[in-house]
Amino acid sequence: MQQFKFKYVDFLREENMREGFAALLRDGLKDLGEVVFCDDPDYVLCSCFGREVTHYDCTRILLLGENIRPDFNLYDYAIGTDWITYEDRYLHFQWYNFPHWNEMARLALQKHTLPEEVYLNKEKFCNFVVSNYGANPIRAMFEELGSYKRVESGGRSRNNQPDGEPIEDKLAFQQACRFSLAFENAQTVGYCTEKILDAFAAATVPIYWGDPAVGRIYNPDAFINCNEFLTVHGMAQKVRSVEETPGRWLWMMRQPAFRDEAAARRDIFGNPFGDYIRQIVLQGPKKSRRRSPDHWSGRYEQTARQAARLQRSFWWPGYAKVERNLVKRGWMRR
Repeated sequence: MQQFKFKYVDFLREENMREGFAALLRDGLKDLGEVVFCDDPDYVLCSCFGREVTHYDCTRILLLGENIRPDFNLYDYAIGTDWITYEDRYLHFQWYNFPHWNEMARLALQKHTLPEEVYLNKEKFCNFVVSNYGANPIRAMFEELGSYKRVESGGRSRNNQPDGEPIEDKLAFQQACRFSLAFENAQTVGYCTEKILDAFAAATVPIYWGDPAVGRIYNPDAFINCNEFLTVHGMAQKVRSVEETPGRWLWMMRQPAFRDEAAARRDIFGNPFGDYIRQIVLQGPKKSRRRSPDHWSGRYEQTARQAARLQRSFWWPGYAKVERNLVKRGWMRR
């Protein structure tokens, strides 16, 4: 049986790779041979939380869930949520395809088909589950809506639950509400994370701010798109108008979560990650390489390796902190 040698590096949480994507990888290659994880790989799967990948001169596959763009000078292939194309080197991969959100995606698929009493028995207005604000207007939105009706806050930020502790079951917490505040940390095309998906899975109407292209994935009739408003007051007024028109809210609940439900269903019940990796390994370790071997590409990669070594130095965190402070005070250029 043929062996396919892989290694995964630079993940923030290795269990995400070990318990999730590794299973999808094995499923995608099961009829071709055996997947082996080792230290002398032919293919490296990596994320963006380090530069260890630069020490492996083999086919590199970047897996992104953060709000950054892939550097194809360092990676042969990339998988992420951006709406970009680059020959065979990029796979557009929505958040609902990530293993840990597959169950949520399946719930979102059926949210508009539930018995009517499920919708009518929701006694609470809106929920808010946030740990940090990021560069978004969610704090102002929370306060604006909170002046209208109570907004249930179950995260570490602005928690108003009886015990003051973050809730343990986000899905159950959201299911008790009619609306969910689902704000991204930033407003970037393609950066659409689990926030709106979780809101749909809980059978609520998401109040969404973030990805301006969110309507490519999710049905605009099923959520409130705060990107369309210039002010927080305008966002809140839209929510109030829906809340005060129960028939309108119920109509939105009856709309499918996904704009192209058939395509979403194929992805959710399929394995686009495994299928993409399969196309790569079928070329073999050498022919699957896409990075340029020329002089300037080599120089670029050498610089990346040097930067990685510096960042691992014991003195680097202290230096970086001092530099950030100097830049912040205007005493050093960026």
